[in-house]
Amino acid sequence: MVNQFKLYQTKNGSIKPTILVLLFFLLGALSYANAQVAFMAGGNISTIGHKTEIENIKPSLNTQVGFSVQLYPSEKWQRISVLAEPNLIRKGYRQTFEETYSFEFNYLSLPVLVNYSLSKRISINSGLEFDKLFSTNIIRGLKTYNRFDLGLVAGIDYHLWGRFSLYSRFTYGLAPLLDYYEIDEMGNFNKEIHDLKNRCLTFGIKFNLSNEKICLYKQF
Repeated sequence: MVNQFKLYQTKNGSIKPTILVLLFFLLGALSYANAQVAFMAGGNISTIGHKTEIENIKPSLNTQVGFSVQLYPSEKWQRISVLAEPNLIRKGYRQTFEETYSFEFNYLSLPVLVNYSLSKRISINSGLEFDKLFSTNIIRGLKTYNRFDLGLVAGIDYHLWGRFSLYSRFTYGLAPLLDYYEIDEMGNFNKEIHDLKNRCLTFGIKFNLSNEKICLYKQF
């Protein structure tokens, strides 16, 4: 009903080594000082970009919860920091026919962003988001959809008062959710298609658990 051709999955790519490198980097950074850590929670509006024609697609409203760790790589450039924000996020989209069907994808996500403070209240950030799909509401979804996703991120933070701040991020997916072959009416393989890419706008609130800065330079 959703797809007008049969799906034959091709070999999936993997970004596991990249995620492991990032995790080792964060663990090494944490050995220098106490971290400036924040709890973050919010929602998102998500949909998909697609090459093939898919009718009646609508965005879906979802949730996000996680932590933000802020690192300062230079003593001279205190306006510049690195944000690592491990979180659990649900993405997806809806499709309406006689009824509305929801396609939900639950990810373990690790955005790594360069953050620049424009003022004491406002900062902007940009970087990459690495996602691993761990569950979906689609039958045999983990065997059909690619488990790893990669996206470009742009965002903004606004400090409210005390330990509270607002955040927003837009993620433009680069990796396809599906790799398959298009089949014609005669059963012939026409071409390999890499399709469906996540688009996601998140927004929420942060609460600083610690106001101590973690620095990547040694303090004497």
